[in-house]
Amino acid sequence: MRSQFLTLLCILTFLSCAWGLLDAIVSFSQTEAVSETVYVEQKSTDPKQEKQVKKYFEDRSSDDVPLPGDPEQIKSLAVAQFIYSLLTLLGAFLMFQLRRIGFWIYVAGVAVGLVLPVILGGLGALNTSFGVFFSVLFAGLYWVSIKEMS
Repeated sequence: MRSQFLTLLCILTFLSCAWGLLDAIVSFSQTEAVSETVYVEQKSTDPKQEKQVKKYFEDRSSDDVPLPGDPEQIKSLAVAQFIYSLLTLLGAFLMFQLRRIGFWIYVAGVAVGLVLPVILGGLGALNTSFGVFFSVLFAGLYWVSIKEMS
């Protein structure tokens, strides 16, 4: 019998992986459009607002940490994200069926999600794959439930 905790973890992983697969497919199939995406700065007509410190979400896409503009790098990072999402989805599906091998496939997917972007895009690629760090947290949470799996 699967616990509610494990069920919740698996469902959240299913949703996250579905989003990751969709994002990877769009990034790979529409590489030119993704590479031409530019940072849109908010224009203010109030002089007082212009002097205020920018909020977190406004600075996130600033020139300090730009999204990759090279179409080849975008394609390679999309492939890395697709592999990562597919492996973690497969692992979560097997854990949902209470199969312990699913945990190890999930951990392998997380490792791929951490290492492959760095290999393909350098250390700067880690900022585009921040969701992988949540997968590390989920791996620890799955580890708590590993006794339920056979």
